[in-house]
Amino acid sequence: MSGYRNVITLIFAICLMQAAASFLGVITPVGLTELEAGEALTGLIGAIYSAGFMAGAWAGPALLGRYGTIRLYAAAAAITAVCALAMGMVPGIAAWGAARVMQGIGFGLLFASAESWLGHAAPNDRRGDIMGFYYFLSRIAGMLAPFLAFGLSALDPRGLSWVSILLCLSLVTLCLTRQEEPAPPAREVMNPVDLFRLAPSAVTGCFLAGLLNTGTLALLPTWTSTFAIAGGGTAAAAWAAAAAAGGALLVQWPAGRISDRVERRIVVAVLSLFSGAAALALAAGGTRFSEPAVLALLCLWGAGAFAFYGVCAAHAIDRGGPGRIPQVMSGILFIWAAGSVIGPVLSGIAMSLGGPQALFGVAAFGLFLLAGIMLVRSRVRPAPVPMASEGFMPAEATSSTLANPDARQAGQT
Repeated sequence: MSGYRNVITLIFAICLMQAAASFLGVITPVGLTELEAGEALTGLIGAIYSAGFMAGAWAGPALLGRYGTIRLYAAAAAITAVCALAMGMVPGIAAWGAARVMQGIGFGLLFASAESWLGHAAPNDRRGDIMGFYYFLSRIAGMLAPFLAFGLSALDPRGLSWVSILLCLSLVTLCLTRQEEPAPPAREVMNPVDLFRLAPSAVTGCFLAGLLNTGTLALLPTWTSTFAIAGGGTAAAAWAAAAAAGGALLVQWPAGRISDRVERRIVVAVLSLFSGAAALALAAGGTRFSEPAVLALLCLWGAGAFAFYGVCAAHAIDRGGPGRIPQVMSGILFIWAAGSVIGPVLSGIAMSLGGPQALFGVAAFGLFLLAGIMLVRSRVRPAPVPMASEGFMPAEATSSTLANPDARQAGQT
């Protein structure tokens, strides 16, 4: 348990930040619906948020090298909180679109800062375990946060004020950590082509995580509008998001621990297969299922769909070399964000052309494709051989991205 104690403050800070992001992810599409934005426009605003996130992730290593982790985190948290308050003050489609771009940049920098710090603390032989524990707690935060909007209109400034509160609490927690701030990393970002050569399986998985999961979540509140769960509106969106996050909550940590002992790509393939089966059932059954059945299937879908990103990230770090944590993880965030730019637009177009069932039809196809890719790649290129673990530095573990790459020998997957 000492390993968890060394990183728990950082994890708690990131979870508060994740709660703010999850809250915005649910309330924004509901608010856009109240503003009479169509499905395609809602998807487009989701895409430009992801474009901002991609820019923030890309700029992360350079800005970390220039300003340091805590100062960059503080600046990004402030920008993101101000934009949330502005959304409550100016309820309009154009204003919300502009705010979401800035929030995307802010969250990209926040994740690049905090996850890089956390990542350096993870010992080589427990990477999947620590990352699984982190994602486990972040799923709890993401599952509970949307319920802060209960009883409020999505356009109510009181609801959006919660984003600022959560970000401020996250910043206070991060500043009070007893861990020493990591040294500024090298400023260059790993080229996506080089990252793909290093770890093609991880890059493919993270790209599809962004494309499929972000696209589905961006339109999920619109999809749930066909149901009367908890009276509809923000309540229905919150219950749907909670069901999906609850599934990931059950699977994320065990999946991470298992991936320390079993080939990570096989773990990703299994997660993708049962998540794809649930998505296919949702696409085929649609509104014919009862509401409890829909929530159960959403739970199964989220269990696999939200769990494989962390395993893919650990696999990418396994393939990296010493001192490349910020570059590898910023590159992975960039790849995920690139998929997130495309996902909401693709899902919005699919729903416009094929109806509500098309949302999970796209998800099912992508998940089955990912499972096939992982199974093939696991046979083409063997897993990296573990190197000796460095272990935790007592009360001073720090650095720059989601986990330590000097864990394993470099190679391709």
